[in-house]
Amino acid sequence: MADPRVFEHAIHVRMSSIDRAGVLFYPELFRHAHDAYEALMASLDEGLAAYFEPGRPAIPIVHAEADYQRPMRHGNEFRVHLSVAQLGDSSMTLAYEFLGDDGKSCARAQTVHVFIDLDKGRPVPIPAELRAKLQRYTGSLSDLG
Repeated sequence: MADPRVFEHAIHVRMSSIDRAGVLFYPELFRHAHDAYEALMASLDEGLAAYFEPGRPAIPIVHAEADYQRPMRHGNEFRVHLSVAQLGDSSMTLAYEFLGDDGKSCARAQTVHVFIDLDKGRPVPIPAELRAKLQRYTGSLSDLG
């Protein structure tokens, strides 16, 4: 049974995402992670387009990292398990695990996002309503099982 603290997003490796060796080109992992992040935000009724409106904070990524365990090849289907590893005052760390059809990990990634007031160029607190929605997914993937 799926853990309710994990958001799940399906991915299909397309031709445009592979390198000469026939495996997922390394920056494409971050594109797929970002697709999962966008799907999570949409599921929370927090579509990212709203964060481009005046007066809303921007949410840039200030750090990203990934570890690759197994190749992801053209035509592979995999699931991205996404959780909120940490919620700070003005930042959040998202953890992603990319699982193959066999349930084994292919890669893990992490992104750190900071909520920024663009007019002042300074971090601002995560909006309370969004923080409450993100709490549902809080927990490191290694803690989740």
